[in-house]
Amino acid sequence: MSMSTTSIRSFYPWKWDIVSPRLILYVISDVHLDGESSEGTLFDDRKNGPAVAALCDRIAREDAELVLAGDAFDLTSMTPPRKGLGRFYEKMDMRAEPPPRLPVADLFVRARGANPIAVEALARLSSRVPMTVIPGNHDRHLGEPGGAQALSSIGFRVHIERSVARKIGERTVVVQHGHELDEGNHEREGRGEVMTHVLHHAVIPFLREKGPRPGVRMNPSRVVALRPEEAVVSVLERWLDEKTFRKFFRNLLSLLAQNGYLPRVAGILSPLITANRVRRAIEDQDRLWESTAFTAFRALQGRRKLAYDAPRPDVLVFGHTHILDWAVQERGKRGDGLYVNLGTWTERCFDASSPPDLSLPLLRIDDEQGRLRVSLVDLADQGRELQRFESA
Repeated sequence: MSMSTTSIRSFYPWKWDIVSPRLILYVISDVHLDGESSEGTLFDDRKNGPAVAALCDRIAREDAELVLAGDAFDLTSMTPPRKGLGRFYEKMDMRAEPPPRLPVADLFVRARGANPIAVEALARLSSRVPMTVIPGNHDRHLGEPGGAQALSSIGFRVHIERSVARKIGERTVVVQHGHELDEGNHEREGRGEVMTHVLHHAVIPFLREKGPRPGVRMNPSRVVALRPEEAVVSVLERWLDEKTFRKFFRNLLSLLAQNGYLPRVAGILSPLITANRVRRAIEDQDRLWESTAFTAFRALQGRRKLAYDAPRPDVLVFGHTHILDWAVQERGKRGDGLYVNLGTWTERCFDASSPPDLSLPLLRIDDEQGRLRVSLVDLADQGRELQRFESA
């Protein structure tokens, strides 16, 4: 299979359907390559960059296609909140100075500088085989003016699509990031993006400068690995002394309100908003993986239209939730459908003290004599196969 990968598209929708007797498709999601300026990194290039490089070599040998299913880069973690950061530093008696908001091209350069192994391997691969990048909520800039050109400036020659549709083994495979189903992240600079700005440029600098209470060890990378991000409130309630936490929480709510995460009145009434109310919101957000799956099931059954006029899928792949998911749906004469969520390549932490969890999920889709085959493996566990699906 050979296709031109010299063009970069930055407009939507753009349909690119491939029908091939032997198409091999690899999909990974939520790698979150962030920058050297980030306070607390999401992707450890020294630890996991070699896995990316080895995967790229494998894809090149097989002359396959790679789809990066959203949040390949975490440009939002490198971007400070628009308002109130200096005031937050002042209120928390910090010496830090608010960093500037950088052009998108500079953000990609910083991501390359912080992740040379992974970024250079992906860039080389993009000149050898078809590579498609789906903009997620953390790298939405790819779908905005100048975003695609900024990516090309660090050596990527890719197609950019919000929704990928491929015909493999007479079955329709659809890949999307999935943030369109998340109320806090489906809009530009929505609540989720604001929380990321604040976490990386207010919370982590505060912890680095002031530190936790005596008897507690704090690793900033553990804080940014918490999912959902709002769980940081419960963790810091344990790590900070009571007086410091009350002051921090009050000023955190004010900063979030100034940037649209909360209604502005929340900044005024912050003394009345308790950590318990935040915890209830976390519980709602943490069910996102389930609601996303239910939407996927309806799409597989033909009862729900997908975004971007995507065709009805036989295999539907999402990311975004950072939770691996795999479900087979019986559909009668149409044959079984499959939903896959590819989780994330970043470490995940669910509480304040347990060791972080890491997997490197990889989806391989191909056809063998007209039959669709789907395999989910974990590259962090020597490529152990987690799930397998074959069409009838």
